Amino acid sequence: MTYDPNNIFARILRGEIPCKKVMENDHVLAFHDINPGAPVHVLVIPKGAYVSMADFTANASVTEQAALMKAIGDVARQMGVSDTGYRVISNAGEDGNQEVPHLHFHVVGGRKLGRMLPRAD
Repeated sequence: MTYDPNNIFARILRGEIPCKKVMENDHVLAFHDINPGAPVHVLVIPKGAYVSMADFTANASVTEQAALMKAIGDVARQMGVSDTGYRVISNAGEDGNQEVPHLHFHVVGGRKLGRMLPRAD
């Protein structure tokens, strides 16, 4: 998967599409998912043009990497799920069902989430 500079998250970062912002810093933007799968469903994205975690860890600065990980924890605390439990999901590539070619993490919680994946037989 290659980076598309016109993907929806790139357009949100450029201010072309509005979002309901949760937090922002020099390296990261977090905002509410427009189609939430749980009571808490926030997307956390790096501001740089990275397609996946593999791309990000190979090409982002250590500062960018640290800012993204810290932001995920900050969002969980801010949204009130850090004590009750939450899930962090990042899909990568076709087999991972990645829909937007911009690295993003879903922070979901606010209810029991059930199994992450069905058991493999």
